[in-house]
Amino acid sequence: MARTIITSGPEDPEDKAARLAKARAERKARQNMRNLVWSMLASLGVVALLVIVVVRPDTDLVQQIDWREVAEQSADQLPGDPVTPMLSDLWTSNRAEVTSEPGSEVTWSIGLLGPEDTYVFVDQGFGANEAWVAQRVEQSASTGAVLLGYSPNQVEWVEYDRRDIDPGGNNAYVVVLEQDDSIVVVGGTNAKGVNEVANEVSWRLAEDSLR
Repeated sequence: MARTIITSGPEDPEDKAARLAKARAERKARQNMRNLVWSMLASLGVVALLVIVVVRPDTDLVQQIDWREVAEQSADQLPGDPVTPMLSDLWTSNRAEVTSEPGSEVTWSIGLLGPEDTYVFVDQGFGANEAWVAQRVEQSASTGAVLLGYSPNQVEWVEYDRRDIDPGGNNAYVVVLEQDDSIVVVGGTNAKGVNEVANEVSWRLAEDSLR
């Protein structure tokens, strides 16, 4: 039996243009879909990164300590009254403790965190000697004396300005006050923060001496 073969004639220009336009539209749709999928994946990745980096517990990363409360609780461990500077809410404490160490019978210590990333420590050594002080000033020589506190009850402290040799260090600027029963050392990363804390310590000590 003979087969009949049907052949199509030349493609009409309008049909060709329609076919090409349809093909381009299909390619564009597929490309848009791929772009949409990649955009969604990228957005999900950014969100996940933000969750990992930004989300934090509802508590501070550095534990805050009420140094005044700790001072009251520790008073019976000390032969004298512990210094407790009264500072604004801009200051927090990450350390308040009683320790035993060479050069001092017993030491009351406070670590303070203040404005502008300031760190200040207050060490009160009962029965402390010069070696105990030298450790806190990194064996440096005194750079003079400064009056701290509030008039008319200012107190003269011995200054150890080490900012040229240890800028920003925890002992960059230190002031020392020798009392009858203890030596008080206030030091930290900058003079402004140290002086603010030492002013409060001076005021408290002057008030106690007038009682």
